[in-house]
Amino acid sequence: MRTLAAAALLLLAAPVSAAPDDLTPAAATRAVDALITGLDTYSYPDVGTRIQALLRKERGRLIAIRDREALVTRVNALLAESHDLHLKIRINTITPDRTPVPNEAALLEKHIAHGLMGVRRLPGNIGYLKLRYFAQDADGAVMIDRAMEMLRDTNALIIDLRENTGGGGTTDSRLLGHLSATPIPMAKITWRNRDGTTEVEQRHADIPAGGSLYLDKPVFVLTANRTFSAAEGFAYDLQAAHRAVLVGEPTRGGANPQNRPVELGAGMSAFVPNGRVEHPTTHDNWEGKGVQPDIRTEPRAALVEAYRRALAAAKPLVATPKSEQERADAIADPEGTLKTDAGL
Repeated sequence: MRTLAAAALLLLAAPVSAAPDDLTPAAATRAVDALITGLDTYSYPDVGTRIQALLRKERGRLIAIRDREALVTRVNALLAESHDLHLKIRINTITPDRTPVPNEAALLEKHIAHGLMGVRRLPGNIGYLKLRYFAQDADGAVMIDRAMEMLRDTNALIIDLRENTGGGGTTDSRLLGHLSATPIPMAKITWRNRDGTTEVEQRHADIPAGGSLYLDKPVFVLTANRTFSAAEGFAYDLQAAHRAVLVGEPTRGGANPQNRPVELGAGMSAFVPNGRVEHPTTHDNWEGKGVQPDIRTEPRAALVEAYRRALAAAKPLVATPKSEQERADAIADPEGTLKTDAGL
């Protein structure tokens, strides 16, 4: 998916606090007009036209706003009329005139490990992989390969997406590629271009050159209301292929992607979706309704429940007195075992 890596990083970062009176009349005018123009290719033309009309009606009031935070708050209240959780503007820089550092996005990706939050073996030989977002860069796919190499000999796998707010590009397709020798179907995206044309992109699971590392062992995916965008798509793909059991609560419900930025100037940008998603198996998507878990629990209880089920579903290939005792202890008290194991 040609979603932007920068968009994933914006979802990850905390909102930037702007100083009051940091917006000139000219900058406010440019920002509002750029947003109105950007909506020309919004995913749903009738909705885009309606939101443009709202913005034009409020244009005089909007361009009179003198600070960026106030403008973002007011504009996002108008954009919320679309009921599209992706459609928002935000502040990206501390000051309106800040010059980006060269290769800043790439540097940030490295500093936050391409979204990796945890990879470990849980007692009873259950694998655990936690991702904060799905990185787009090639190094993100390499990170997935290395994580799966570490987990390949576990007996079942838990993928934690409870805090994953999206992204997409290389890591989600590569992780899917590790989970089946037969490519797991992914969605197609119909993009609206600036010249009025459309193009269709069919996404595919990326099976590594060396082969998939986790072909037929049980997989569990943890979801929460915070799970969003490409993370929802990943869970949706696995569920449609009957390759994983989803545990947690329904996801947030944002399926509409973008493949180009809408820059507003003064250190602000807009995420204006210009793509529509359709999964080849369901002929549907998760927009507005989220992905429904197979096993519904509160987010805090999801890991314990998935761990309990993973222990029950796992088929150990090796049994020693020590490993069997560890497994028995974990089955007897999965919650206590997790608390003892580094407080997960």
